Amino acid sequence: MAVNITNLPLSDPLCANDTCLAYKAGHAASQAQISWASQFEYGHYTTWYYIIILGLATLIYGYRLIRNQNPHKPVLQDEPISIRYKALALARSLHYRRFSGRFSDALGLPSFGILAFLLLMVAFLVILTFVERPYYRLHRGFGSPPLAVRTGLMAIALTPIIVALAGKANIITLMTGISHEKLNVVHRWVSYMCLFLSIVHTVPFIVAPLKDGGAKALHAQYYKTGGMEYTGTPPFVILVAIVLFSIPYIRQYFYNFFYKFHLGLAIVYLGLMFWHAAQEMDSWAYLWATLAVWGASILARVFVRNQQMNIQRQWLSGWPATIKAVGGDMTRVEVFAPRDFHWTAGQHCFLRFPSLAKLQNHPFTIASIPYTASEKASVDGQALTFYIRSYRGLTSQLLAATKSDIDPKPSRIWVDGPYGGVAEKIHVQYGSAIFVAGGGGITACLPWLLHTARSMAEGVANVRTVTLVWVVREEEHLRWISEELSVLQDMLSEGGLRLRFYVTEGGDTETRAELSSSDKASDAKVKSDAGPTSSTPSTANLSTHHIGRPLLGTLLPTLVTGRRVVILGCGPESMKTDISNAVAGLQSRVMKGESEVVSLHTETFGW
Repeated sequence: MAVNITNLPLSDPLCANDTCLAYKAGHAASQAQISWASQFEYGHYTTWYYIIILGLATLIYGYRLIRNQNPHKPVLQDEPISIRYKALALARSLHYRRFSGRFSDALGLPSFGILAFLLLMVAFLVILTFVERPYYRLHRGFGSPPLAVRTGLMAIALTPIIVALAGKANIITLMTGISHEKLNVVHRWVSYMCLFLSIVHTVPFIVAPLKDGGAKALHAQYYKTGGMEYTGTPPFVILVAIVLFSIPYIRQYFYNFFYKFHLGLAIVYLGLMFWHAAQEMDSWAYLWATLAVWGASILARVFVRNQQMNIQRQWLSGWPATIKAVGGDMTRVEVFAPRDFHWTAGQHCFLRFPSLAKLQNHPFTIASIPYTASEKASVDGQALTFYIRSYRGLTSQLLAATKSDIDPKPSRIWVDGPYGGVAEKIHVQYGSAIFVAGGGGITACLPWLLHTARSMAEGVANVRTVTLVWVVREEEHLRWISEELSVLQDMLSEGGLRLRFYVTEGGDTETRAELSSSDKASDAKVKSDAGPTSSTPSTANLSTHHIGRPLLGTLLPTLVTGRRVVILGCGPESMKTDISNAVAGLQSRVMKGESEVVSLHTETFGW
């Protein structure tokens, strides 16, 4: 006998669809309170948030470009420091500081300033997630839980910016001047938030059916035709895998897996999201935007940045190069590029060695600087120098391929780049430059050293003193750049160049004793030249050797000279942390009126 359910109360288990008037009224009331369509607005809020941030970053970049056209005029020694610079120093004392220790290194935690920016993003998204109540509807049949719908749209809305932040050649770098390897930090954190939103999106779709009818109701909801729970499971699992293997510690440990599968997993994830979103409202708009951003990045990299596919060059020919071992597990690669190839100090290229590994290309900093106009006129091309430290995989194969420490081995190399660099013209904005390098990190400092020294020699720089602090594991590593150091000393033969080398291991007892005994006298000369208000170069280039690892928090204050100082560092994560914290402490000089600006730039090491 059929039961008439039309007038049953909502509490009756049989009142489970719109045929029951009480259920129909409850359904309409629930949608009137929080409509399903209104939750799609949260995707718009998320998009507007990062568009506004991108716009502000673009304005800052534009200001820097304009400032480069107006070099800073040197100030008098007794001129007071303006409130503006003191406020900037206060901000930098917080912005530059970083957590230290193995835990923070393993997680790749950025500086306090970047961390604050990222936490602001996290706070905004968390507030959007939980600001509107109720999170659930009285019955699953009244519609998808509002909490689940809006977090799902917020996660999809983050997809275009995640992909934009990941590209080597991307629109964000073009608009802000921030290189892709630095954007990678933000890329990871936005991905973490996307996973968080996806988890919050998933949980209500499990809880709501369980509340209605237990495991049986959940099973029925999951496997019903077109069920969002079913289509959402595969992309969710893939997203978990992508984010898990992107954590810096895990990424480094399983790097080969990450390198091979990260892009593939991302492609599959995006395809599955089209299936899961099912073209509900404007959900596919974010996915089409993602494809547009991704496609533009690929085209720019393949046909503009990649010199072997560049629309202006002969395809797949490679550039001639020589490879030579220079000691200390270091290989020197010199690539001969066409005359019209342009790069600036601090940029890097991805190199592919077809004779060793056709499917692998890795980033290396260009250690040389472009030829001058007169030099270009006298040669057919330009030489790009790379110093590559042997670790494992391709780099160890490269060192083995040299087979000799004397004769360079000819090869042909595919070059993708250049990428990166710094928008600021250091040689005209500062009066003193200090470079701090750890091991192979010297390759990031070397082009800046050469560029600054050449500008000083040509009389077009405001920089008056250049200091290099280089920490190496073994003494033989100091031979890596002996040729470049000779060039530096020749260009700055009248002084202004200070070299401090620290050897942490290796060397025989006699050599170590000799270095230690000579260190005291040399150190005294350096300290006497590093007074807090000195703005003129020393009368002779100073070179000192030291045994052991330097305490940068103690060392750097003794090296600061002049009123406007820039410190550039590249090395292992722990060294970058020490440099950042030391420069954060140096902001007290500005507050005391001893310096006008103490600025910091660090290069990512081993990304």
